[in-house]
Amino acid sequence: MKRVSGKTAMLLVGVAMLIAVAGAAWYALDRGLVRPLLPLERVGFDGELAQLQETDLRKVLTGHLTGGLLSVDVGAIRGAVESLPWVATATVRRVWPDALRITVAAHEPVAIWGRGALITADAEVFRPSPLPDLALPDLAGPPGSAARVLERYQGVMTLLEAAPLELESLSLNERRAWTLTLAGGGRLHLGRTSVNARLARFIAAWAEIPEADTRELGVADLRYPDGFALRWQDED
Repeated sequence: MKRVSGKTAMLLVGVAMLIAVAGAAWYALDRGLVRPLLPLERVGFDGELAQLQETDLRKVLTGHLTGGLLSVDVGAIRGAVESLPWVATATVRRVWPDALRITVAAHEPVAIWGRGALITADAEVFRPSPLPDLALPDLAGPPGSAARVLERYQGVMTLLEAAPLELESLSLNERRAWTLTLAGGGRLHLGRTSVNARLARFIAAWAEIPEADTRELGVADLRYPDGFALRWQDED
């Protein structure tokens, strides 16, 4: 057996002691037994905070701010902030010597989705509570149809630019048939196929209908192959 020299043995003992001391120090810091080096004193927020309350932001961080500036888990903090309904993304950075700066990017809704939800231009559905009072159109459809309904809505809005008609809601039912409701309460039944072509035909004819300027549309059925049928609101 090879004998270890006294000098080498002392070196090994020293290394072992350093490892033990480092481990004890880390354990003490992790357990909160001693005050960490570079303690975390401040957390600040910036970015898109119009729909967010700072109290809610700080509430979700409960339990994530233990330890010092270097040992705090920025990934867990980012995940906690992004769990809030209005938050699209969050970035967390350490600010020397004692602070965290959290920058928030909020969702930007383009429509109300179903009951109690909002939808963004990327077809991401989120559910803030309470739902704010926003002047947005209503979109609705079966589960998993958000992207399809949003795409249809964008096409419909392009067609309506050429008509004095304002969309209030657009819905897709379980049979995949489309219904468009106008601001005045009129409903357009668009069916399941050739939706854009049917709506374009209706818009082109609308300007030629004498009563269009003086009466409110009740229901228009656009599912005929070469035309449509309509009823005014003052008719039975």
